[in-house]
Amino acid sequence: MTLGSALVPQGHTDDSPPPVVRGGEDLGARLGLGAGTPGTASVVEIVGGRWSGKTTLLADLTRTAQSHGWTVASATAAPGRRDTPFGLFVDALDALVERFDPDRLGGRAPDHLARLAPYFPAVAATAAPPAGPAAPGDPYYVCRALRALVEALAPEGGLLIALDDLHWADQESLRLLDHLVEHPVQAPVVVAVARRQRRADGTLNGVLSRCAARGGSLRVRPAEPTEEEAIALLPADLSRVHCETLLTESGRNPGLLRAFAGLGRVPGHTDAWSRPLPPDLLAHTLRDFRALSPEAWKVVRAAAVLHEPFEPADLKEVAQIDETALWAALDELIGEELLRPGERPWQLGFDNPLLRVAAYQSAGPGWLLGAHAQAAGLLSGREHRPEDLAHHLERSAAIRDVSGARVLLDAAARRLWQAPAQAVSWIRTAMTLGMETEAGTGPRDRLLFGKALALAGRLSESLTVLAPLTRGGPGEHGIRAEAVEWRALAHRLLGRPDRAEAELAAALRDAGGDTAATGDALRHAWLEHALHTRRADVDVPAGHPPVPADAPRAVRGRLLAQLAAAAARGGMTEAAERHAATARQLLESVPATEPAEQLDGLYWLGAAEATLGRPGAACGHYERGLRIAETYRLVGKVPLFAMALSALQQHTGDLVGAARHAACAEAGASATDSAFLLAQAARLRQETAGAAAGRAPGAAVSLPGQRSRPAGGTAVALDELSRREREVAVLVSAGRTNQQIARELELSHKTVETYLGRIFQKLRVQSRAEVAATVGRADRLGLIDGGVAMPS
Repeated sequence: MTLGSALVPQGHTDDSPPPVVRGGEDLGARLGLGAGTPGTASVVEIVGGRWSGKTTLLADLTRTAQSHGWTVASATAAPGRRDTPFGLFVDALDALVERFDPDRLGGRAPDHLARLAPYFPAVAATAAPPAGPAAPGDPYYVCRALRALVEALAPEGGLLIALDDLHWADQESLRLLDHLVEHPVQAPVVVAVARRQRRADGTLNGVLSRCAARGGSLRVRPAEPTEEEAIALLPADLSRVHCETLLTESGRNPGLLRAFAGLGRVPGHTDAWSRPLPPDLLAHTLRDFRALSPEAWKVVRAAAVLHEPFEPADLKEVAQIDETALWAALDELIGEELLRPGERPWQLGFDNPLLRVAAYQSAGPGWLLGAHAQAAGLLSGREHRPEDLAHHLERSAAIRDVSGARVLLDAAARRLWQAPAQAVSWIRTAMTLGMETEAGTGPRDRLLFGKALALAGRLSESLTVLAPLTRGGPGEHGIRAEAVEWRALAHRLLGRPDRAEAELAAALRDAGGDTAATGDALRHAWLEHALHTRRADVDVPAGHPPVPADAPRAVRGRLLAQLAAAAARGGMTEAAERHAATARQLLESVPATEPAEQLDGLYWLGAAEATLGRPGAACGHYERGLRIAETYRLVGKVPLFAMALSALQQHTGDLVGAARHAACAEAGASATDSAFLLAQAARLRQETAGAAAGRAPGAAVSLPGQRSRPAGGTAVALDELSRREREVAVLVSAGRTNQQIARELELSHKTVETYLGRIFQKLRVQSRAEVAATVGRADRLGLIDGGVAMPS
């Protein structure tokens, strides 16, 4: 039995899925590369989609072959070299030919050398004209000469010819491959090829189908990476939920996954255009575009300007080509697998998002200006969403285009929670377009701008934009309340809680003449501030505000989650459970098209669940919120969720998860302008990284059903407390009330509350129970200062 006849698996047909292999050793074993007595020439076909790991598997096979003593000749086809006859095989064999003894060609050596001379410089110097009647370049005789050359080049240990991207090979190289299959080399030679399976490659498909029919080939595909292997390709500062998103969006395609990991997100996942690709990634992606005709280039760039899915009629208008050229270009682009038909045959899309960004980035600024103007004109004449038109107006509208400015502002309002950075860009453009008019300068537009800046992590600028609105004006009480609420958020994230509290208190004092709704909104903002700053006292002036029954579900869910967190912290378990259950139902019923509106509700629901002793449920809410914040680039929210999740995982003993989410928090904080937030996240990352690496001193306390938590985290946290704060924390852990602590330490009730607020903030906890747990761990590990006695 020859090597070739042993290669086709039992029951394998051209239509059945190829078997999966997990690396060069696996494939080498199937080929018998280490057997020592390889048989006749064979073909190994590695198939898969774009960037699916074909090249990696082929390279791994070459290393395996070399380790078994095989000689390897390799080359990669390229779309720009399809006009070079036999170019792929010549590139592969050229280095071997330079060291080749022509006498090994046997009796027909002069004739073969003459036909090889035009392709191999090392042969040209010694070759004479061919003796036969056929022309020197006759493909059949050249194939015979190359076959003889391959047979003569093969050493006793075997020759592996590795040809990558065979779908871009020149026609003569495919003819030679067919010839080698039809006339097997009488030497230990294996041709290993990597290629995409494309319908448009008729000649290549025919050659390899004939090879399979003769029983001389093995068709395999690279194994999809396991979840562990895939996550290993991703940076350590990506959250677990972000990793899951990238795995899903990439389909675990290794090339796409590496690209998404380098970018930190899926390009165009939440908005139409993304930041430019890095030069190396852009160059790699544009390899697939090299063979395109000028008309196909116009169409693919037009497609990048339009929204997916796009239709041929729109491509024709934006690309400015006639219908005949359009159909030819579409055939070309679909054949190259750059575009693909959608669910409806007349709707098209890109094969993956990197191709779209690369096509857009390859166009010149002047061409893009005209293309966006054409696209804006198309949309203006039909029903459309403001955000669809805004993408084009931002790049093509003229100064003093008030109607265009209004479209941009409307689009920014609609996309505030889905793409805040894009909203910021649209509002800036609207202000420019509306010069000498009031477009973009009114109170509501300014409020929208300040919100977008805060969500995008530009906190200082948000404070500046919102400042004039806090003074209010006739009929602007609701706007003032919102502005104060968002400024309080920005102040907190910048590490200025006192300023946030002062502004909220002033707004509450001045709200006497406002509507009840405005006053309630300010009291909710005060409650949120008290919860964020971990005050021991979460009392709200004039009592806890009501939850308006006519508010949207996401708003009601957020407000009830705040009340649940406040009740849980105050020890009112029954009220906390009731509010949390209703909030959970409301937030789970928010439509999928409005995910970001539920964000703050998820944060407070997670806080309530954690305080109520349900860390698993709390982690679920935090992870869901983090997924939303990362997906929609809500930069100002990412560190909050990541730090809350990390702290909770550290508390429950998931040290690896805690370290990953602390790193995620630091990366998220670095995208804001808050040095305070970055310092907090960096401190948490250092603590969790040390614990996860096992560098923390001391023994670990095991929690039932969970991994243990090293003592280092507890030690670091308690070291941040002053002596008096430690005394208060120890008494809290003993179950003392605030009044009892005040009597025992001879302090006022208000002073005890102040100390508790500091303790909550420094320990990053949200309840007295968590303070008690931290102190209890420290006592068991011997970390309580000897001068601070634990009560009996």
